[in-house]
Order: sequence, then structure tokens, then C-alpha cells
Amino acid sequence: MSRPKIRKKNPSKKKNALKEAEKALQRRSGLFLNMPDKCCVCEGAFDKKSKEMALTWRVVVFEERQTVRLTCPTCWEGVEKMMEEETNAG
Repeated sequence: MSRPKIRKKNPSKKKNALKEAEKALQRRSGLFLNMPDKCCVCEGAFDKKSKEMALTWRVVVFEERQTVRLTCPTCWEGVEKMMEEETNAG
């Protein structure tokens, strides 16, 4: 008795999804090459070799505008407070 052949389901769909994911990753990683070396608010210096800074500073990527914003922890707290006040007021 022969076994039935197992067919792959939508291999082209999976392949297209993988290609799109790779393109998105390339776009985003390309934007990180343009990452600033100082805080966008207080202009405090960012050391790209510091693990502590890499873990505590915030990076916001705006793909539409092709910009990257870097914010130190102190300034990020202020940004969060402002956003919280705006949502409570509105």
C-alpha cells in the first residue's frame, strides 16, 4: 500500500511573507545607522559603547519621516508625564 503524498500549503505565500519581513528589517536597521549621538531634548551625550546607556535610553523610530529620536531616561520621564497629562485632560 502506498502512502499519500503530503503537499505543501501555500509555499509562495510563506515565501512572500519572509521577503516582506526581510525588507522591513533592512529599512529599520538602515534607520539605526542614522541614530543620533545625543538626547533630542537636553542634548546630553550618548555613548554607543556603553551597555548601561543602551539599556536605559529610549529610541523612537519614525519610519514615515525616516527619522530616529534618542531620549535620555530623565527627559523620557518628562515626555511620559506630558503625554499622561494630555490624555487625562482630553
